[in-house]
Amino acid sequence: MLDKPAAQTLIDGLAAVALSAAVFVVARPGFASALRPRLAFAFGGLCLFFGARAAWAALDSHALGLLSLTVGCTLPVAALLLTEGLLRRHAPTWLKALICVAALAVALAILLTDGRAPASTWVLGLYILSSLTAVTALLLFRDRASLSRQENAGVEALIVFGAILTLLSLTDFLPGAPLGMSGVGAAIVAYALSANPSSSREARLALSNLVVICALTAAGTVPFAIALGMTDLADHVRLGAVVLAALLAVNAVLDARRRIGRSTRGFALALANADTTSLDAFLASLAGQPLLAGLRLTEGLSLADYDQPALGAAMAPRAVWTPAALRDAQTPIAPRARDELSDLMVRTEATHALLISQEPLRIALLTLPGAGPTDEADADLALFRKLAAVAARNPV
Repeated sequence: MLDKPAAQTLIDGLAAVALSAAVFVVARPGFASALRPRLAFAFGGLCLFFGARAAWAALDSHALGLLSLTVGCTLPVAALLLTEGLLRRHAPTWLKALICVAALAVALAILLTDGRAPASTWVLGLYILSSLTAVTALLLFRDRASLSRQENAGVEALIVFGAILTLLSLTDFLPGAPLGMSGVGAAIVAYALSANPSSSREARLALSNLVVICALTAAGTVPFAIALGMTDLADHVRLGAVVLAALLAVNAVLDARRRIGRSTRGFALALANADTTSLDAFLASLAGQPLLAGLRLTEGLSLADYDQPALGAAMAPRAVWTPAALRDAQTPIAPRARDELSDLMVRTEATHALLISQEPLRIALLTLPGAGPTDEADADLALFRKLAAVAARNPV
């Protein structure tokens, strides 16, 4: 028999492991993303919440229980900040004020009652679920035209996985539930972060892979539970939830380990085999590369408003241009070229710009997902830019 306290401890502990790996991915040195602080705050808060809750159950420490409840009050605020970063715009002032004031009020109520009053837990649950629903609505009814195709794909994936987390969190507040499943939901969100889809196809693939993992977990758990003599359906559910949380935690750890020594061999091999007889042939041979999804080649009339010779000459010394490089006063570039390139990237919502050729001026623009390893992509893009420049010099 697998009782509820033991299963809850295991699931929350495994969720903390998965989230710790996710925090490492987004907060490691060199991770260059505007969303880095928001991601670290959101996933760090989730990690602390489930870690404290697991330790609370394992050690029967009231102080750790109080800590987990208090940290839980900050999670909707973290979700709201992350949503604003993803949408690149502020949420309605009234919603921000309501969520922040409610967070303070619920935290104060928990502290005043020392977390012992059952009503405080119900109030916390109602606050978290209603806040997450409001944040999901912001994502769902966003201005799609204000985001790139890759960003929209990432947001849509987050909506799906966030909805799964919200639904599973309901079990934390249902007395008759076999156990609280929010830890499984959090591990699923960590899985979504590691998948980091940049297209609708990749989002569907990530979701289908998750469905396969769940199906295999269910298929393997039932005979194993029977072999252990578990006849109660609640025991089957608890065992299956623990196995699923373990698989997701292992996936998160392996993904984090892969990120430590990430190899660019796959993309490098694609570059090595690319057709460089012409620029069109070169781009066509790399069309299936996820890193280049949504690549836009800007030339001709699209650059008519800019000083093209000066802009091309200014971009030539640097392989990859980013908004951060343009904001850095130490970056050697003429003021007008800096303004023009910045305007071009803002207008096209690009995160990376690469000079392909100066005559005629051709600039490749990409918008990489904010949650992804954009720092590691710079080396790949530098190689891509060099070969693209070679292909551009060949006759059509």
